[in-house]
Amino acid sequence: MSLYDPPAESRRATPPDASAQTAANPVTALREALAAERWSEAARIIGSTWGMLIEEFPVDLDAAFEVLPLESVRTVRGVAAVREIWLSTSIEPQHVVPAEAPTPPMEFAGSLNHPDARHQALNDLTLTSVHMIAARIGGRYAEALEHARRVETLGHLVEATVPAARRVRHPLALLQAGITRALAGDIPGAVPMLQSAYERSPYGRSDYVAKGAAGNLALFNAICGDLDIARRWLARHDEIPSTSSPHTERVLFTGDLARALVAIEALDNDGAEEALSRLEQGVNVEQSWGPVLTFLHARHGLVWGDRHRALSWLQRDTDRYAQRLGPASTMRPLLAAAEVDLLLSLGRGDQALARLNRVAPDPIVTATRARLELLAGRPDEAARLAAEVTDVTHTSRIRLEGLVVQATAAVRSGKSRHAREAFVLVQETVRSTEARLPLAGLAESDRQALHALVGATARDAERCPLERPMFPSEITVVRLTNQELLMLRGLASFQSQKELADAVYLSLNTVKTHLRAAYQKLGVSSRAEALTVASGAGLL
Repeated sequence: MSLYDPPAESRRATPPDASAQTAANPVTALREALAAERWSEAARIIGSTWGMLIEEFPVDLDAAFEVLPLESVRTVRGVAAVREIWLSTSIEPQHVVPAEAPTPPMEFAGSLNHPDARHQALNDLTLTSVHMIAARIGGRYAEALEHARRVETLGHLVEATVPAARRVRHPLALLQAGITRALAGDIPGAVPMLQSAYERSPYGRSDYVAKGAAGNLALFNAICGDLDIARRWLARHDEIPSTSSPHTERVLFTGDLARALVAIEALDNDGAEEALSRLEQGVNVEQSWGPVLTFLHARHGLVWGDRHRALSWLQRDTDRYAQRLGPASTMRPLLAAAEVDLLLSLGRGDQALARLNRVAPDPIVTATRARLELLAGRPDEAARLAAEVTDVTHTSRIRLEGLVVQATAAVRSGKSRHAREAFVLVQETVRSTEARLPLAGLAESDRQALHALVGATARDAERCPLERPMFPSEITVVRLTNQELLMLRGLASFQSQKELADAVYLSLNTVKTHLRAAYQKLGVSSRAEALTVASGAGLL
C-alpha cells in the first residue's frame, strides 16, 4: 500500500536540514526521533512516508506506534488513519481502534499552474489515499467511496501538472481506489481505475501493482459473471512474477479468490476445490475480503458441498461481517441471494421468502426472488420479475440468471415460442461468458423440454450434468398478509387476543378472523403450534 515518493536530491550546496534528511533516509530519521522522544517529528515522518514504512519497514512502524502518544497521532494529518490501517492489518481485529480524521479540502484546485499547487496535489493524493484505505478496512464503504472519487480527481490533477518522474505514487493510488470502488458497490467505476493502474504500473514504485490490478480485475469480472474476461486477467496475473514483499500474500490472495470463483461458476469442481484449499484468511489479510470468501464457500456448497453446513457458515459470517455489509457493500446482496439459494435448495421456501423480504431491493435479489416464485408454482410472476432484470442492462450474472428463469417459466406455462427465444439467449450468454452454474439450476424435465425446443443448437456441454439437482422442482411457501403477520407477532409477544385488539385498534372479532386465516395457511390449530411453525419458517 505504499504511496511514498522519495523526492529528488536537493541541488543546494548548503547542508541538508531535518526535512531533507527525512526525505533521504526516513527510517533513520524516524528511529532518531523516537530515540530522542521527539514525538511530533516522528508522527510527521510517518505521515509523509507511511506507505514505504508499511511496505518495507513494518517492524519500525510497529515500534513507533507502540510508543507514540495518542495526542501526537491525532494532531498530525493522516497519521490517525495510518494507525487504523496498521492496527487492522497487524493484530487481531477486535483490537482495532477506529481513527477518525477529515480529508483535506481541495482548496488548491484553482491555482494549478503554481508549483506549490502541484506539490500540494501529491501530498493530498497521499493523504486522501490513506483515509480511503483506512475507511475501507474499517468497513465504512460510503466514506471510502467518497475518498476514492477524490483520489481519482487528484490523480487526473497529478497527471496534468506533475512531471512524470514524480508520479510514482499514482499507479498504486489508482489500484487502491479501484479496489475501494469495487467493494463499495461500484464495480463499473472500479474496472477502468484498475485497468489504469495496470497500464501505469511500470511508472510506479511498487512492483506488485500490475499483479494486484490483474488479480482484482479477474475477481470482479468473475463476480459480474464474465468468466471469459476473468480468465484473461488471471493469465496476465500469473505471467507477472511475484516479488518479495509483505504484500505478496495479499496480492496472491485476490488472484486465488478469482481462480476459485471462475472454477465454481464454470462447474469445475476439481479446480474450485484446489483453489479453495489455498484460501484461508489470516489476521494480517484485509478483512474486506472475508465476505467474498464466504460467498465462494456458499456457491461451492450449493453445487457440491454440504448445504446445511454451508448455510450455517454463511449465516454466521453474515452476522460476523455485519459492519461490512451495509447499503454501500457490493457483497451484501450477493450474500443474501446466496443464502436464499441455499434455503431453496433445502426446500425451505418459507424461510427463503422471509429472508428476501428483509433485503433491500437489488437486481440480483430480484432475480433470486423470480426463482423462488418459479419453484413456488407462480411462473407468470416469476417471468415478470425476471423480465425486470433482463430488459435492463445489468451484469452478465444477473442477466443470465434472469434469462434462465424466463425460459423455464415460459416452458412451464406452455409458451413455447417465448421459451425457445429465452433459451437461445441463455445459450448465447453461456458461450460468450463461459458461466455455466445458472444452467445447473434447471430441473431435468425443464432442461429436456428446453433442449427439445431449440433442437440441434443444444450442445451436450451445456447440459451441466451434476450428481444431484441444485433445487427441488417445486417448493411450498406460506404467504401471510401483513395483518396476519401482525397478529402472530402480537401473540409471540405474549399478548392476549383482547390486548392485541386494543393495541392495533381492531375489534376482537377482526383479530380472531385474521388469526383463523393465519392458522389455516400454516396448517395448525393452536397458538403454540402457530408460533412454532411461524418461527421455524422465519416469519417472526
